[in-house]
Amino acid sequence: MNSAAFITRSALMAAGFAVVVVAVILAAALMAGTPSATLGDDLLAPAPTAAAGATQRYILAEGLSAADVADQLESLGIIRSAAQFSTLVSLLGLQDQLAAGTYDLPPGAAITGIIEQLTVQESGPTVRITFPEGIRIEEMAVIAEEAGFGPAAEFLAVAAAASLPLAFTVSLPEGVGPQGYLFPDTYILPVGATADELIALMIETLQIRFSAELRAAATERGLTLHEVLTLASIIEREAVVAEERPLIAGVFFNRLAANDLLGADATVQYAIADDPLSVEEFGWWKPGSEITIDDLENPSPYNTRLLAGLPPGPIANPGLAAIEAVVRPLATDFYYYVADTIAADGSHAFAVTFAGHQANIVRMQQAP
Repeated sequence: MNSAAFITRSALMAAGFAVVVVAVILAAALMAGTPSATLGDDLLAPAPTAAAGATQRYILAEGLSAADVADQLESLGIIRSAAQFSTLVSLLGLQDQLAAGTYDLPPGAAITGIIEQLTVQESGPTVRITFPEGIRIEEMAVIAEEAGFGPAAEFLAVAAAASLPLAFTVSLPEGVGPQGYLFPDTYILPVGATADELIALMIETLQIRFSAELRAAATERGLTLHEVLTLASIIEREAVVAEERPLIAGVFFNRLAANDLLGADATVQYAIADDPLSVEEFGWWKPGSEITIDDLENPSPYNTRLLAGLPPGPIANPGLAAIEAVVRPLATDFYYYVADTIAADGSHAFAVTFAGHQANIVRMQQAP
């Protein structure tokens, strides 16, 4: 399902937009002498960035600023100048009216036309559904059911049978399911859209957001796409403070290089959830304070407190920031970390040596 497929433009809206653009250009011309002096010569004319007739899929994510959108469009070759796009959006007062959704945009089109498409709102009844980063497919199924996409069991069945892009299936181990491959984001679809359409869009979004540039960077690090998603899913669960994602990634790479245990409690929590009684009592993620010695000794291949290296696959569905943290980790000497209960803000205290780590633990235990 392409959410751009149900975004329509009336002739009246198009005409009104054109009038506003002309008015803005005239005002700019009065201030700067000519429209091109302010916005460039290719404002209304197509910019030669791609072959005629080609289209580029673009996903405008929820919460992006106009500058973010401009930079993404320029990097995709849809527009030639991010600065020009940002200037015109600002002059038109449309900074807060760029509509989240999936668009098929013609590279090389006039910037005014691109802006018009991205600011047109949905027509007809739609449903908006948001999946937070770092949740399991089972949790996504409940969210989808509550949003009207059919029973949770149907969502799970469709996800299990879904086809993944070839670039991802090449590195997918046999027997590993789609956990980690449904991109968490906000999606806008027509009322009546099916779980099949929703899941297809989520997988397509992963393929787009996990860009060719990020895939190339992963290859340079010697990582398969499956390994990136696996490690990203662990980081997504371990990191509470966004700024710590690249740092925790650096710690994990240090441990992997030493063929040591990752030692991530999140993987223990994932393994515990194989027990229906545990899920019934604690939900899909048993609180860390409730984890027992028996839990830590769970023989699941996902238990990185017991087995060295990466688990067989992702433990959750990571967002873009976690994926980027794996591909571009922070180089560090840190090897250990523990929750900073003194700061009590979700951050961690890091240490290079085990002695330093033990000191951090004692410090946290002695805190009032």
